[in-house]
Amino acid sequence: MEQKATYLAPGTEFEGTITAPGDVMVDGEVRGEIISEGKVSVHKMGDASIAARDLELLGAVIKGDIIVGGEVTVDAESAVKGNIRSAGIVCEGVVEGNLVAAEYVELGAGARILGNITTTLMGTARGAKIRGQLIIGGEQTVDEQD
Repeated sequence: MEQKATYLAPGTEFEGTITAPGDVMVDGEVRGEIISEGKVSVHKMGDASIAARDLELLGAVIKGDIIVGGEVTVDAESAVKGNIRSAGIVCEGVVEGNLVAAEYVELGAGARILGNITTTLMGTARGAKIRGQLIIGGEQTVDEQD
């Protein structure tokens, strides 16, 4: 069966909940929630919480919590004001909130984190800044940490 994708074009504004069985690409603005069984790619955003298999933020600003089963990527042009929970997090941008990753967190040189980080494995490039507590190691899952 062909997997469908949902696309919000530039200039599109949506308020409410987007529920999609496949991938979602957002070039417009969403206020509410995005719930996807696939990958979500965001290039612009407003106040929204996201739940997906994977998430890619490319020049996006998110105000809301993020829960992802796979990997969250926050590029250098993106910012998140909310908590992120996932299996893995790769961050080059700014996050004001807690990061909880069951497997790994990788912070690039441009990463700026204002919040606590809980993970099993962590990599940090020279230049990354963290203001918060680091809890590294252990056998916890994303669901076990608040």
